[in-house]
Amino acid sequence: MTKPDDNDLDFTNLASTPEPAPAKLENARLEAISGNQELQQSGFYVAMGRRSSTRVPPKDGSEKHTLLVVEDDKTLCKLLAEILITAGYSARFASNRAQINAEVNRATLPDLMLLDVQLPDADGLKVLAKLRSHPKFAELPVIMMTGRSGAADVMQGLAAGADGYVTKPFKMSALVGVVNAALGKT
Repeated sequence: MTKPDDNDLDFTNLASTPEPAPAKLENARLEAISGNQELQQSGFYVAMGRRSSTRVPPKDGSEKHTLLVVEDDKTLCKLLAEILITAGYSARFASNRAQINAEVNRATLPDLMLLDVQLPDADGLKVLAKLRSHPKFAELPVIMMTGRSGAADVMQGLAAGADGYVTKPFKMSALVGVVNAALGKT
């Protein structure tokens, strides 16, 4: 029997996620409450859990950061591809567990992940928990991109370790802004 490579990540078995620490939950709760007014006024909410104070260099050594977009809406993926390329990023896409497995186990890691919560065969919060539990991906910036816009949903995403939370529908400029902030480009 061969032992799996410790560097590989497998999303075929997404066990239940452990409860975040009480302090982390409280910080996420306060952030989610403070953003509720912005959500009601603008129809979208951007929360930054971790903001990079310095520019994060691309992992592949090139000039462009590579983003992994995990989204099952094909129309939104096409639009995101155009917007992200225009903003100076390279984009890779996944829409289900098998594609996520393939993308995160490629030789060149993404610099940031945009992760939908509701996928056809996975819960994005469980995917995030699995990423955060693996040393290779513990520090990967992950921005939740979802239609779940309640304060409790935002709190759950931030408590699970998301670096940002963008609710759908969102302005593309807001999405690019949160990506820039997470990568220290602002």
